[in-house]
Amino acid sequence: MGCRWSPTSTEGAAYGAALLAGVGAAAWPSVEAACDATIAVTGRDEPVREWMEGYAALYPRYRELYPALKPTFQALG
Repeated sequence: MGCRWSPTSTEGAAYGAALLAGVGAAAWPSVEAACDATIAVTGRDEPVREWMEGYAALYPRYRELYPALKPTFQALG
């Protein structure tokens, strides 16, 4: 668990989809070029050391969730 960089955009997935569309429309030659042109680091979040042990203990459970829930996701379609 290291630090997390904070980008300039807060739109998340929608912003990424827009960048991919821009690459598809030849606004940029590649995804890397699109990211280089539009994303800048605005900050850095450091982990809270006191929480790391607890998160590390729970992380394997988190990793088990997707495979365990995959049939449910498929049923929801």
